[in-house]
Amino acid sequence: MFVLSLITLTIITITTLGLIAGSLTFHQNSKYTTNALQANNLAEAGIDKAVAFLNSSGGTYNGEGETQLGPGTYEVTVANISASNKLIKATGYIPDKENAKTKRSVQLEVSKGTGVAFNYGLQIGEGGLVMGNGAIIDGSLYSNGNITAGNTNSFTGDVYIAGGIQPTADQQTECIDLNCQDYLFGKNVAGSNILDVAQSFSPSATGTLNKVSLKLKKAGSTPNVTVRILTNNNNSPTKTVLTSGTLNANLVTNSDPPSFVDIPMSPPVNLNSSTNYWIMVDTSSDPSNYWSWSADSLQTYTPGAAKWSQNWNAGSPVWNSTTYDLGFKTYTGGVVTSFSTGNSSSVNGDVHANTISGGSYTISGDAYYQTISQSVTVSGTLYPGSQDPAATVFPVSDSNISEWKNEAETANVFSGNITGCNMNLGPGKYIGSLTLDNNCTVNITSPVWITGNIITGNSVKFKLSPSAGSSSGMVIVDGTTTLGNGCVTNSCGFLGSGTPGSYLMLLSIYDSRTNGNSALVTGNNFFSGIYYLPYGIVTLGNDAKFTELSAWKLVLGNNLRLNYDQGLANVFFSSGPSGSYSVIKGTYQSK
Repeated sequence: MFVLSLITLTIITITTLGLIAGSLTFHQNSKYTTNALQANNLAEAGIDKAVAFLNSSGGTYNGEGETQLGPGTYEVTVANISASNKLIKATGYIPDKENAKTKRSVQLEVSKGTGVAFNYGLQIGEGGLVMGNGAIIDGSLYSNGNITAGNTNSFTGDVYIAGGIQPTADQQTECIDLNCQDYLFGKNVAGSNILDVAQSFSPSATGTLNKVSLKLKKAGSTPNVTVRILTNNNNSPTKTVLTSGTLNANLVTNSDPPSFVDIPMSPPVNLNSSTNYWIMVDTSSDPSNYWSWSADSLQTYTPGAAKWSQNWNAGSPVWNSTTYDLGFKTYTGGVVTSFSTGNSSSVNGDVHANTISGGSYTISGDAYYQTISQSVTVSGTLYPGSQDPAATVFPVSDSNISEWKNEAETANVFSGNITGCNMNLGPGKYIGSLTLDNNCTVNITSPVWITGNIITGNSVKFKLSPSAGSSSGMVIVDGTTTLGNGCVTNSCGFLGSGTPGSYLMLLSIYDSRTNGNSALVTGNNFFSGIYYLPYGIVTLGNDAKFTELSAWKLVLGNNLRLNYDQGLANVFFSSGPSGSYSVIKGTYQSK
């Protein structure tokens, strides 16, 4: 019995010691986990401070030594990677560097420039798409205008056609000359946290609101913000949201004067005439990164007014009056858009359009529409009465383009036409045209601005300088562009620096809307790079392949094939001294 009791006591003792040891281990692990989290937070705080100080100091911030913050310390180093890119590394310590029980390091790259998201490999504006017979589009496409095609055409992906938007604004106001003021918000101004700003308006007729435009600029590197349409009560905004849209901060620059930036409303909403509504921008407070809305000190827009609040969504929000009207435009009333292709055509994906019409053809996926022709066969599900897709905003604004042009002109100005073959160009403004022979290589230091036309032979390469690193660059052209045949592989066209994530963009501002001429005409085969023509008609050769193509209107002839990559999530275009530093997506590392 004694032996059995001794054995039992021994087992209990061992078990108890094991539980105590396990508890201590759990406690130590929990404490280590807490310390690790705190150290990581300190490192990220150092990163945040570095980005803010780089922008506020014009890029002269070089990091800092050990700095006390909360339960520990952090230190920051900033190293140059290229003329426009920097590597920031921050390390957090608990409780400090000398007696560190835990440390964590975070690093990432920033670029002094503009981040552009090309979410669609093929994006078409209000001019729409015109196709001949027997053409093929490999992939999905998004168009703000009609798609009209002949017979035996093929679409291998989904097709989206946005509801048409009226070309002129229903309501608008804009300051003139000396009456223009900068209305700052998204920060503390004279002791007031002006975070949410609203401008009222009254539609002239009942109709669908598709889009608003706001005249803005910014300081530092602001995040995207939400723009809401609110109802009115006693001459102030309510908390009733009718619709909303996202203001892409990359479309807004730091430069004067402010510029109008479009914000599509999703979903479009029906508004009543002679009824007050509010356009409200919702921000958070940041003393280094904030917004400026162009304001009219004479308040010439008599149907409306501007107000601000610290928190529009508070239990009982307080709205304060201003002595301004804020620059805006509203677009009310739509245009019916359609997808129409001829006999023996096919769509392998879904079709989203107000009207689906044409000859006898098949949609393998689903159909979302208001009206559909009986001759169209839909293998998937029919969704009659579907709302039109919202119009998309092109990912580069006029303000972005003006800033890049100013940067090129500030760098250098050259006069005279350029002809020949292998050469180096940029940075600078070239007053004249560029004509190249076959098999030429042009080395580009961005930005390059050609005021005339570009004409090339076959197999021509425009190559961004390796010094750009992971940043991207551009060739801006005011006139038309004619490219000869490309290459069978992706070695021709507009090429990046050689570093992953770097691209070269042809940016044409030629306006085809006024004369109907093509802004870009290409030969056959592969053309590497980004092709951006927000006001231009693009006419493509056979079997054309692109990294990304955005155009006001696209024209495909008979028996042509278009192939493109499926969008570029984030492309950074380096800029000059006035540019802000932004984090390059995909470079964050923690250890």
